Amino acid sequence: MLVIPLVSLVALWGFATTITTSESLNLLTISTLYESIGVPGDKLARSLQREHLLSAEYLATGSTEARSLLDDQRRLTDDDRQEFRRSSSTSQAQNAMSPPMKARYNDAVAAADELDDLRQDVNGRRIDLVTLGQRYAWLPTAMIALINSMTLSNNVELYQQSRSLTSIGLAEDHMTREFALASGLLLVHSRWEEPERRAFTQLAAKREFLFEQGMTELEPDLRAPFEKLIVSDAYRQFQRMEARIVSGTIGPDLTHAAWRQVSLDVDKVFRAAIDNGGVALASRGEPVAIATFVRAGVAGILGLAAVVLSLFVSLRAAGALSRELGGLRSAAQQLAEVRLPRVVERLRRGEKVDVALEAPELEPPGTTAEVRDVAHAFSAVQHTAVDAAVDQARLRESVGQALRNLARRSQGLLQRQLKLLDAMQRQTEDSTALEDLFRLDHLTTRMRRHAEGLIVLSGGSPGRTHRNPVAVAETLQGAVAEVEDYPRVRVYPMPEVSVKGSTVTDLIHLFAELIENATAYSPPHTEVSVRGEAVAKGFAVEIEDRGLGMSAEDIDAINRRLASPPEFSLADTERLGLIVVGRLATRHGVRVQLRPSPFGGTTAIVLIPAAVLAPEAVLEGAGA
Repeated sequence: MLVIPLVSLVALWGFATTITTSESLNLLTISTLYESIGVPGDKLARSLQREHLLSAEYLATGSTEARSLLDDQRRLTDDDRQEFRRSSSTSQAQNAMSPPMKARYNDAVAAADELDDLRQDVNGRRIDLVTLGQRYAWLPTAMIALINSMTLSNNVELYQQSRSLTSIGLAEDHMTREFALASGLLLVHSRWEEPERRAFTQLAAKREFLFEQGMTELEPDLRAPFEKLIVSDAYRQFQRMEARIVSGTIGPDLTHAAWRQVSLDVDKVFRAAIDNGGVALASRGEPVAIATFVRAGVAGILGLAAVVLSLFVSLRAAGALSRELGGLRSAAQQLAEVRLPRVVERLRRGEKVDVALEAPELEPPGTTAEVRDVAHAFSAVQHTAVDAAVDQARLRESVGQALRNLARRSQGLLQRQLKLLDAMQRQTEDSTALEDLFRLDHLTTRMRRHAEGLIVLSGGSPGRTHRNPVAVAETLQGAVAEVEDYPRVRVYPMPEVSVKGSTVTDLIHLFAELIENATAYSPPHTEVSVRGEAVAKGFAVEIEDRGLGMSAEDIDAINRRLASPPEFSLADTERLGLIVVGRLATRHGVRVQLRPSPFGGTTAIVLIPAAVLAPEAVLEGAGA
């Protein structure tokens, strides 16, 4: 009993220690990866962006001057490519990379190798500006994916900030692609074709989306340089030019020189902000790793000491205690699963129970003082439980009888009062007095329903019966007549279906309780709708209000009580009407379920089974 939890504790301690230590090692490698891969890779990506711009200008003009500038930049790019390969291929860098990181690294190396083929196409001027931007984007995109995989960590703060900076870096790459595409076309005042304009528009939209996405979760100290960039004159001028190009209103004042100058100014500030953010983020990894190591060490040592001590103490006491607890468990299970349920069931059937015979003392299964005390406590508990069950059964029976007697007396008096009021209504001709008598008759009808509700709660059944079948519509009208706010209730036309006379009184009471709840819990100016239709298993009635409704938890709780109504308790006086509904529904096999209404209120669905409906032959005779 004790060894298994201890073994699990040891395994859990070892697993937590391993996970914490590996996470700390992962954080410590961030600095190494940043210096050996991140810095040279970022430098190579920048060289490619400049080469992309010069390549676009060479494709546009084909001039010797543009080719000379392009060749100079290619040599710088080759130097940066060689440095990236040398720095990233060291054993220290390779060992710091995880398998997913190595896959991203291989993609970046393959994209760098594709550069030679792209240059051949540029030299022969066999490529357009749109395709040029797509192919030059291969390596920067692969580098961003590689740098992003380097910072994957369980540290949420570092991960979020890294992803935000990566998103902004990708936005900067899209911006440089905009620079190159527009620069090539503006240089020769070429007319913008639809593919070129669509490509520029897509680049502008992606750049803005990536920049806003990165700025959302960036911390204030990392966000500050980018906020300065947004409000700078150069960035605003760039946005105005970009908007004019997207809308097609370029104009003669939007020249290549102006565009080139704005591009250089914006990219310089943009790059400085990204560099500062990358350095600041990389410097956060080592302190976090050290703190994690310290916490892991302290927790590991304390946890190991606690495990060893617990194992030593537990093994000494486990043998004897396990046997004693096993005996006590068997005795307690016998009490809880056999004897007490048997006593309670006999009490529910009204049988007499001998407490001393049904609740004998438990024999202590050992010599341990605590176990013996628990055994005596169980004995006291079972004796008290049986006594309480006997007293509760007697109390329920006496309360039920008292309620039934009082309710039936009230029911008889109210029935006589209704007959008297009916006679007085037939005899009077004064409209005012007749209206007062009608209100008094309605009030008495409601009082009779409450008296019958007490009879149902106490386990009895109302004395009123009907000999002939009654239409469902008439049954619902009878229920509406027993509701206080009956003018708000509208019973819609429904098929001619009747119910057996023996169930009419109970169904009227059931519907009256549901309609009363619908009017009570909805605004006084709204309608309570009652609709009915024949279904495969009987006849369904929907009672819908337009109130505030109930929560899903409340609806589920009420539906459970309607499906299995609890025993009536004097301490449970809330929603007595629903308890009456549940008992009446159970008595006749009627299903009642609440659901949310499309109007925001609640809909009560009552399914009257086919066994309660009157046969067709009887219906025809009754109608005749």
